[in-house]
Amino acid sequence: MEKIVSSTDGSHIFYKVLGQGTPMFFIHGNSGSHQAFQKQIDVFQKNHLLVLMDTRDHGHSTNQSEQLDFQAIFDDILSILENEQIEQTIMVGFSDGANIALSFANYYPERVSKMVLISPNIRFDQLKKSKQLLYKSLRVVSEYLLRLKKESRVLRLAMKNLPLTSNYREKLKMPILFIFGDRDIIDLKKVSPFIDSLKQAKLIVLNKTGHSILRTRPLIVNKEIESFI
Repeated sequence: MEKIVSSTDGSHIFYKVLGQGTPMFFIHGNSGSHQAFQKQIDVFQKNHLLVLMDTRDHGHSTNQSEQLDFQAIFDDILSILENEQIEQTIMVGFSDGANIALSFANYYPERVSKMVLISPNIRFDQLKKSKQLLYKSLRVVSEYLLRLKKESRVLRLAMKNLPLTSNYREKLKMPILFIFGDRDIIDLKKVSPFIDSLKQAKLIVLNKTGHSILRTRPLIVNKEIESFI
């Protein structure tokens, strides 16, 4: 079922609800949409209530604000959870969606039972150099072209470090599964210390795999998620 919630700034946030059972909340990556999880839907809707959102400025969701920031997206997530009467959920995020899920859990840990984070980064400098340069170049172009205002907002958010609190270790006590590719755009050596600092974190690195893990390795990803949750 397709649904829309309206934010306080007048933005319309699109999401889809499928299946029934224990809730799972899916958040796509930069420039994507809820359709990024097509290869997960059939597997998990059998025993779970799936909520797949389009974050603001993506897919069918709008953004009436001149800015795009983490708190606005957190508020959108909370609105969806309230609309569906979901007190607590498993969160699954890919790329920038994993960044959003991780940050959300830091501020609202009582709403998250477990997390599956696929290719997140904590700081912008944890992306490999080539990807950092690409983002910076695209941002410069989008800033000068007014018609790319939305793209500029999205890129600015993607280049921000996550707004984690100083006591994030105390907040992120829930079980967390991290999945990366060994050829990912994320520099795993830079992210590993953060993962090691978490009490219930598990790390899986897929061989011969880049950043498009959901598309290229859906079977193993689904298997690992099923085993974890």
